[in-house]
Amino acid sequence: MEGSQGFDLQKLQIWMQTVISHAGGIEAGIVSEEAQQAIPLEPAVLDTVICPSQNLTSAERLGIYGNAYFARLMECLRESFPVLEYALGTELFNEFSLAYLQRYPSQSYSLCELGDRFAQHLQQTRPDAQESQAGRVDWPDFLIDLAALERNIEQVFDGPGSEGESPLDLAQIETIDPDSWPEMNLQPVPSLRVLAFRFPVNDYYTAFRQDESPDMPAPREQYVALNRRQYVVRRLEIEPVEYQLLTRILQGDTIGQVIEAVTLSADIELSELANSLQEWFQKWTEAHFFSDVTCREIEAS
Repeated sequence: MEGSQGFDLQKLQIWMQTVISHAGGIEAGIVSEEAQQAIPLEPAVLDTVICPSQNLTSAERLGIYGNAYFARLMECLRESFPVLEYALGTELFNEFSLAYLQRYPSQSYSLCELGDRFAQHLQQTRPDAQESQAGRVDWPDFLIDLAALERNIEQVFDGPGSEGESPLDLAQIETIDPDSWPEMNLQPVPSLRVLAFRFPVNDYYTAFRQDESPDMPAPREQYVALNRRQYVVRRLEIEPVEYQLLTRILQGDTIGQVIEAVTLSADIELSELANSLQEWFQKWTEAHFFSDVTCREIEAS
């Protein structure tokens, strides 16, 4: 790059990174504010920084790096959303991915965060926005749900876990005085998440992972708990009332507050809820959802 002689190396590096990673392409990158701050330059005199080759113009040479940059990011998205790629087909998935990267350029040194807003992007660009606002559930909701499931699985895998720690077990729970339960707080493990979907995407995900070729399912609400145990993300389908209970537990409510809120919102009798709680608590402890149970400090009157 003989034409770049005389430029400060650090500024040249900033300029080149800005230009080749710009969502609008090479020319848009050259005239962008950040690039101009590093090297004030018009596209017409690009060859003063990047020399052309025998066969390629200066812009074409930079374009090779720009294309490679976006190709790498799209490869990362395919690795993060393999089931969504299958559902869409590779060609359409690539179109969605490129549009996403142009709307939400990578802002982190780590590619782990690259797909954080992919489901949000699908929601924002859905072709049936008016029908969605009217409450209609259709194929875009399936794609959004699937993207959300895959992203949450990856985040749980990469995030904090409780490996090496002893989870709360049923024997510990049974030692607690029943009269103390309303003021108790269950402490979730750091990896626990509960998710609500409009389509049974967990079943679809499982079928794909088992080397099946699933078709898009019919709409059906599905609730899923995610947790990481021994560095493996576990997926457990839960009932709607379980989802409500666990959501409030994750918010920090005491058991008394959780039960009161759920009996009101779910229109369920307290006696019916009590019958299910023992079964659910056993399932939750076996799945290592909680690390401890503590008593909320009652403020002195």
